[in-house]
Formats: sequence, structure tokens, C-alpha cells
Amino acid sequence: MNQRVTRKEMKRDELSTALGRGYDYAESHARTILLAAGVAAALVLLAGLFYMYRSNRAEKASTALAHAIEVYDAPIDPSAPKPDDPASPTFADEAARQAKAKTLFQALYDDYGSTVAGDVASVYLAQIAMAEGQADRARELWQGFLEKHDDHLLSGETRVNLVRLDRSQGKAEEVSQTLTAMLDEPEPPLPLDVVLSELAATQEELGKKQDAIQSYQRIIDEFPQSPYARDARQKIAALDPSRATGTDGMPGMPGMGGGGMPGMPGF
Repeated sequence: MNQRVTRKEMKRDELSTALGRGYDYAESHARTILLAAGVAAALVLLAGLFYMYRSNRAEKASTALAHAIEVYDAPIDPSAPKPDDPASPTFADEAARQAKAKTLFQALYDDYGSTVAGDVASVYLAQIAMAEGQADRARELWQGFLEKHDDHLLSGETRVNLVRLDRSQGKAEEVSQTLTAMLDEPEPPLPLDVVLSELAATQEELGKKQDAIQSYQRIIDEFPQSPYARDARQKIAALDPSRATGTDGMPGMPGMGGGGMPGMPGF
């Protein structure tokens, strides 16, 4: 009988031995293996449930935010106020509307603070705080929002509000330096026409008339389609009556006033 073992037979024996050992291990550690598999399945299930929970919370928060904003922007109708109308609320006066909106935004902020909608509520609460003369509270809320949402749609408006708050509290020189530095940044945190507009307003505050005119002129020259261009023409005409028709031959038109960036709650 041939005692020599071929290489193929050796490989087959090794495979059989390995499989046998694997079976023996599985048999002797069945409880541990089943427990590990159960834990893994439980983790997957928990992850799925957590995702569903977060999604559900985010959806509820978004619905609540939409309603709060609707109230915040609701029309005033002293003759027939309907503050509790779910579809088209109206209010007797601005004080009643603000009080209702504040209640809704505060509840959203308290109950859904971990969601984006809950954080957006803080921007509106800051605006209401400013209307109530609580500048420090407004600053706290705006800064808190920026810490969480540096690149959110409302982050630009929030930065503008903080700039204006600083300027109103006697920090015009510091604000001017900050805005001037932004003009040289490769990726400034605000659009350049916004930076120039706020810089010009700050230069006016500091009594730097010619500097303000130059900043307004840059808006007209470099950003002719900007919503701030019309306001810049009017400002230049006010600062230098000899240029009352505007530098491009167009009469100045009313700007956006103190409402901040278009379409957003302003300072």
C-alpha cells in the first residue's frame, strides 16, 4: 500500500480539520455566539428606532415652526381678530401677535431644541427679545444659533443683526475694523455687498462721511444688481446733495431700511 500522501490529500485533511475545529468551537460556544448575534440585531433595531424617532421629532418641529412663523407674520385686523384660527390667524394689534408668536417659538425652542427647527426658533425669539428691549438675551440667542449653524440660511442675517447690535451699543470702531477685514477675506462670512452696506452705515456712525460715500459707491459700481444698490444711491444723495440723481443717472429709491437682508427677520 502506498504510504505517500499527496499534496491534494494534505490540503483536504487540513480543510476537514479546520471545519471540524470550527464546528467544535461553535458547539462549545453556542450561547456566546447566539448572545453576540442577538446584541448585534438589537443594536441594529435600536439604531432604526432612534432614526425613526429623530425623523418624527424633526417633522413635528418643522410643522410647529411653520405655524409659529405664520403667526409671527399674521396680519393685524382690529375689527375681527382670529388669533386661534389654524389656517389664517389675525390679531387685534402687534402686541397680541408678538405675545402669541413668542409663546409658540418658546415652546418649540424648549421642546425641540435638538432639532434645526428648534434652533431656528431661537433666531425669532432673539428678534422678539430686541423688540422687548432685552438686547443681552437677543445677543445670547443669536450667538448660540451661530455656534450650531454657522452655514445655515439664517446665519448671514444673524451676523448682520449682531453687527448692528454692536454698533448700537457704542462699538462702531470695532465693527468698522471687523467689516473692513472681511473685505479682504477669500471667503467672507457675509456677501460683500452686505459687508459694504454695513461698513458704510458704520462709517456714517463714526462721522466718516467720505469713507461712507466711497463704500456706498462700491456697492453701486461692483454690485449694480444688489438690493442694496438702490439704498446706496439714496444714501449718497443724502450725504452729498450735489449727487442727488445718483452716480449712474438713476434717482435714488427707498431701500430696505433696518429690516436686514431680504426675506429674513432683521434687526
